[in-house]
Amino acid sequence: MRDDRAPGLGVPLKRLLLAVGEASGDALAAALLPRLRALAPDLEVRAVAGPRLRSAGVEVLARAEAVTAVGLVEVAGVLPSALRLLRLVDRELERWRPDALLTVDSPDLMLRVAALGRAKGVRTVHLVSPQVWAWRPGRVREVARCVDTLLCLFPHEPALYRGLGVRAVFVGHPAAERLRALPSPRLPGVVALLPGSREREVRALWPVYREVVRLLREAAPGLEVEILRAPTVESAWLSGVGGALVEDVAALRAEVALVASGTATLELALRGLPMVVAYQVHPLTWEVGRRLVRVRHLSLPNLLVEAPVVPEHLQRLDPPALAASLLQTAAAPDAQRSAFAGLAARLDPGDALGRMAAEVMARGPRLV
Repeated sequence: MRDDRAPGLGVPLKRLLLAVGEASGDALAAALLPRLRALAPDLEVRAVAGPRLRSAGVEVLARAEAVTAVGLVEVAGVLPSALRLLRLVDRELERWRPDALLTVDSPDLMLRVAALGRAKGVRTVHLVSPQVWAWRPGRVREVARCVDTLLCLFPHEPALYRGLGVRAVFVGHPAAERLRALPSPRLPGVVALLPGSREREVRALWPVYREVVRLLREAAPGLEVEILRAPTVESAWLSGVGGALVEDVAALRAEVALVASGTATLELALRGLPMVVAYQVHPLTWEVGRRLVRVRHLSLPNLLVEAPVVPEHLQRLDPPALAASLLQTAAAPDAQRSAFAGLAARLDPGDALGRMAAEVMARGPRLV
């Protein structure tokens, strides 16, 4: 029988199986890990890990990069690796018998990982609710079948799971706490480029981004460029524009950014940095997605403020139009900045990582 009451800190975990997929999930799990170890100093962690988790000192079962993809067609390319990963996790659950299984983001794969844990009686926690409020609303029942506790980054999400038997908790967004206190970057003549964290999307978007920079420099020869490079991205993929490589949104100084859709758009908003979104996927993925998505916008800031404050250029990307959109946004940033300030306040209840850690550690082994 599932217990949906507020948790109390019980017997500290000794064994945690942790699985991530995307770079954003890897970064979130790596930030959470020290808080978990503070509550359970003897905690053993085995993980499907990206580069940041590997650097944090977990025992690595598999590399998350092997199963990173987005979109119907793109996911098909990593399907054999995903199936191997599921078999690996299934064996590890049987052999190692962890006290809890924590899966992070990447719901298409991670919910399947979580379901393996639940089937074996392991308490399962999933961090980051799928965006069921944007598309595939029926997925709430899938989530409830797969996990015991769902940690939500947005305050409106727990209500979507009410009555389904899953403990859904708003914990806040760690990026809001970390980034909202920083002064907004406003260095004129500097453009930030954020082309994503997956190889396929970077290779598809980068030629467009590079042409946009060339057009901007025709209008402003002294233009400087900053490039946010995810740990999963090779520097060689980002050639041809010059500029500085940075690895954290907090380090950006730009007055405007060109960004692929995804978690980075929310981080820029929390940083107070005006942006233009430019994104494309395989044509088949796009056509299928258009029939499933229930909302008008793609970027998280627009979805969360429920208004088109961020210009979105999707699928058929036109460099001159993107360059013009960046110039317009840089010249009139106040509407975005105002919307972003309100968003940051909503997403920061205080100590999000501490709240996450307490939920993961709450009751030790799953109550059945």
